[in-house]
Amino acid sequence: MADEEHIRHCMLYEFQLGRKASEAAKNICSALGQDAVSARKCQRWFEKFHKGNFLLDDKSGRGRVSNFDQEALQALLVQNPQITQQELATTLSCSQKTISNQLRALGKVQKFGKWVPHELTDNNRNQRVTICSSLLSPQNRLPFLEQIVTGHEEWVLYVNLKRRPQWLDKNEAPQPTPKPDLHAKKVMLCVW
Repeated sequence: MADEEHIRHCMLYEFQLGRKASEAAKNICSALGQDAVSARKCQRWFEKFHKGNFLLDDKSGRGRVSNFDQEALQALLVQNPQITQQELATTLSCSQKTISNQLRALGKVQKFGKWVPHELTDNNRNQRVTICSSLLSPQNRLPFLEQIVTGHEEWVLYVNLKRRPQWLDKNEAPQPTPKPDLHAKKVMLCVW
């Protein structure tokens, strides 16, 4: 598609040939592409040309002035990079589309953090060895296993962890998301 200034030159040329705005729009669209210019846009420029204004520069400050607070959006993203667009829209009292446009203008993209495994400290390892040893020692003294008819135990975990995308700059690395804790909330289901 041609740039706007070139299209304005074409409209001025069509005006100087004495053509109507709708005819000029058709000619420009046939030469530069179907969506190069609308008939209404051509009419607005032809009105300017009829008034003797042949300047093809675009007016500065055209369009609606935005009163959106980008600093508040930045602060919310720093506070919680995993916040959703809908939550941002509710917090800032604007539409989700406005938030989407502002995030794009700030150069923010959504990225998922990588899962990182849970790392055990030396203290955690020593505690596990101690607990296992204490649980095995009574088994050696009593013939407990011979008394069991049937038995099964199963841990049922309550995992509420969700991996959510984060709003970051394009070249910024996401924060990793830790895997669910090995000692998460759980309940033991026993069958004897």
